[in-house]
Amino acid sequence: MKLFKRRLAAIGSILEKPQVHHILYASIIFSLALILFRIYYTGSMLRASLVWNLFLAYIPFALTRWMEKHPADMQQRLNWYACFIVWLLFIPNAPYIITDLFHLFDGGVPVWFELFLISSFAFNGMMLGYLSIRSMEKMWSSRYSRWPAWLFSIPVMFLCSMGVYIGRYLRYNSWDVVKDPMTLSKDMIALFIHPWENRHAWAFTICMGVFLSLIYPLVKQLRRA
Repeated sequence: MKLFKRRLAAIGSILEKPQVHHILYASIIFSLALILFRIYYTGSMLRASLVWNLFLAYIPFALTRWMEKHPADMQQRLNWYACFIVWLLFIPNAPYIITDLFHLFDGGVPVWFELFLISSFAFNGMMLGYLSIRSMEKMWSSRYSRWPAWLFSIPVMFLCSMGVYIGRYLRYNSWDVVKDPMTLSKDMIALFIHPWENRHAWAFTICMGVFLSLIYPLVKQLRRA
């Protein structure tokens, strides 16, 4: 009985002062409920890929959480840079989901439901990404204390934006860095050698980079809560 009361008191304290992670997990459950209802209502798996995209967005978040809980392992240069490179490859998956709004009018359900469905997944992906970036920024700043934090966060935002473009329009995945590095490198080099011919790619990258950078300070304030 005493154990039950302690558990109840713990739940009550969480509800009285909700933490960002708890709200985020509740939001993810809401998204999953929406996708399950869509599958049931339409009999189609059309939007099931959103679950996979959200899982990919969760990977960098889970990685930074692990890194924060194992600071001793992160003291070793090899471990730190290995985790950082993996994180950098997967972090564009977090804002990528927002581009699924392109499929808003594909049909099957009312547009308003599709809007809530895709937007909820996009929101969760963005929040997972922002919280992960904030964690990595703090670890980076503690490791390289002479560098201002914005020298880390701003480039990451624009690298994310370029990664989203590469994934959405060039149809590459994070693991293509290992699976097909030559073709990926060739297409990446073309973006830099022929910037005018690829002006839409750069316009997309700049617009999304600015968009992500403007929202990030708000999330930093939430992270302090």
